[in-house]
Amino acid sequence: MAALGVVGTAVAFGWVLLRTVAGQVTAGGLMLFIQALLLTQQNVGEIVENSAMLYGTLLYMEKLMDFLDARPLIADTGRLPVPAGSPGEIQFKGVSFAYPGGREILHDVTFALRPGEVVALVGENGAGKTTIVKLLARFYDPTAGAILVGGRDLREYDLAAWRRSLAVVFQDFARFQLSARLNIGVGALEHADDLDRIRRAAEQGGADEVIARLPQQYETLLGKHFEGGVDLSGGEWQKIALSRAFLKDAAIVVLDEPTAALDPRSEYEIYQRFAELVKGKTVLLISHRLSAVRMADRILVLDRGRIVEEGSHEELMRAGGLYAQMYRMQAERYADQPVPAERAP
Repeated sequence: MAALGVVGTAVAFGWVLLRTVAGQVTAGGLMLFIQALLLTQQNVGEIVENSAMLYGTLLYMEKLMDFLDARPLIADTGRLPVPAGSPGEIQFKGVSFAYPGGREILHDVTFALRPGEVVALVGENGAGKTTIVKLLARFYDPTAGAILVGGRDLREYDLAAWRRSLAVVFQDFARFQLSARLNIGVGALEHADDLDRIRRAAEQGGADEVIARLPQQYETLLGKHFEGGVDLSGGEWQKIALSRAFLKDAAIVVLDEPTAALDPRSEYEIYQRFAELVKGKTVLLISHRLSAVRMADRILVLDRGRIVEEGSHEELMRAGGLYAQMYRMQAERYADQPVPAERAP
């Protein structure tokens, strides 16, 4: 494109120069033409450059307009306040669910989440684990059955208040193009400027070591969308997301594959802290790494949208069902992996 501009300018300049030599254009006219040509070339270049920037901006605007046009899929008619502290036992009673226009994902699911208890939900991909989290957060309502909180239908509670009582880390967590401080701070905006609290949350989520290596630490811009931003690895971003959840200090903690992108050492350290941090809270943990769910008080096994097994790790291993089969398969896979030899000092 630049080469074509140079060629076009040379041709135009040559044509006017010939006309000047032939006496058809005055010297003043030549100078006027040169100035006009240079100005036109500069403006055309700016138009091309700005058009490219405008196209990129319009892509963001399209996302913004889609967001502004989005309408909730559920009716927010609840007015019941959520009790301070623990809201009580959460019960899924005969819950079935199908996404709009899709097949049924959950079939007659019944289980309970009790305060102070860690419950793990395991199963193959597509079994419906994340769908249960979305129903608990009331992104959708069940198509059949009910979710009860403290004996009352979840739909009776004020939606905003209910979501404030939850701290959820999804598998596809958000990566905000903001500073490290604000990336954690969006977990509880009222604490976004409380650096001491954000530091504690970062320590709890394992992000403190990541942030310590950044050029401006907590004020470093994360992501590459803006100039000067620093991008993180998948595991480092996951630590930021975990810290965001710990900042909220909610009564109900839901972690959907919280350590999927972490290495084994980081995962072990996170779960060592996790047991202390969630004492007294209602916790739902989803993980495909069955070694990570052994800490749970109860494990629910979901298969094709149904709860097929329930119990502690030891109880399910003795039962020899689907959970025991999946656990042994994972253990054998890890045992078959070669261990690299240590290098000589």
